[in-house]
Amino acid sequence: MTFTPTQKEPFNKNIEALSNILLKESLKEIKSSKFELVLGKDNLDINLKDTSIKNNGGGYNENLLYQDPIKELQTMLNTYNDKYLLYPVLYFYGFGNGILFKALLQNKNHQHIVVFEKDIEIIWIMFHILDFSNELQSARLMILQTSSLDIEFFLIFALANLSFNFLEFIF
Repeated sequence: MTFTPTQKEPFNKNIEALSNILLKESLKEIKSSKFELVLGKDNLDINLKDTSIKNNGGGYNENLLYQDPIKELQTMLNTYNDKYLLYPVLYFYGFGNGILFKALLQNKNHQHIVVFEKDIEIIWIMFHILDFSNELQSARLMILQTSSLDIEFFLIFALANLSFNFLEFIF
């Protein structure tokens, strides 16, 4: 996948703001991805297609991250605004297109969003599309690569001193 100079700008800002050195170095090393970026007409219609998965047809695209990105975003926002509006820390497994986190962090009650991601190619692509530098710099958005959690987990949580009073993992 080739990115334009305009798309490389948010990537560089995001990398610069990322405090997680292991993830930062891993992201810098990526040169290509099994994912293909799928952009719709709406700015919120951002999807990823996993080119390593063959679509079996039947109306459901199992190789797409989202079946309907905008509808799924609205459903998730409604859920979190209904159930977790006052939670200071939210935990997620999977970065997705990242738009959900940008939207949730508009709520000042959410002091931190911690995202565990197995496939950092997703982060690599989305860092080229969206600017998360403010959220990363302020540590309101924290991203952990699951393959290096033994070291990462301890360091980030020990240094961040996050409250576990509202601990609830959301999948």
